[in-house]
Amino acid sequence: MNKDRETEILKTVDDSIRMEMKTFSDYLQKKGLKITNQRMLVAERIFSLHNHFTAESLLEEFKDQRDKISKATIYRILSIMVEAKLLQEHNFGQDYKYYEHIIGHTHHDHIICVDCGRIVEFMDERIEQLQEQAAASNGFKITGHSLNIYGSCLDPICPNKK
Repeated sequence: MNKDRETEILKTVDDSIRMEMKTFSDYLQKKGLKITNQRMLVAERIFSLHNHFTAESLLEEFKDQRDKISKATIYRILSIMVEAKLLQEHNFGQDYKYYEHIIGHTHHDHIICVDCGRIVEFMDERIEQLQEQAAASNGFKITGHSLNIYGSCLDPICPNKK
């Protein structure tokens, strides 16, 4: 993709995701990877999502363009974006991975319903402090962590309630 086309695509996106798109295109250039229409289109869709998604659900977003964007292309783009630290990959104990974009988002943890798969993000400063204390008392300095809590949601309309 030429520089004019990249600039044209960046002009059409919402201001809130323009920075993320620019960061992605800069990363591609730095790594010597092509900035293609497909990569930019998928990146734009990812950065417009405000929930956790799977490769399959992302592919479904492009069902009308499957001749242009294949499953393999989606997986390659997700891999590049995880490597670039634009996406975080989560393994919530299922047969597939979930993704979320992380630029500009604050740290949070997850509660996952094992019945319906609903994912709730939360942040509790008390938990953060306990983790810091546990690390310090064991001679560690935390450089990152992931906390996932699994349970059954109490929502009476949970589709998979037993």
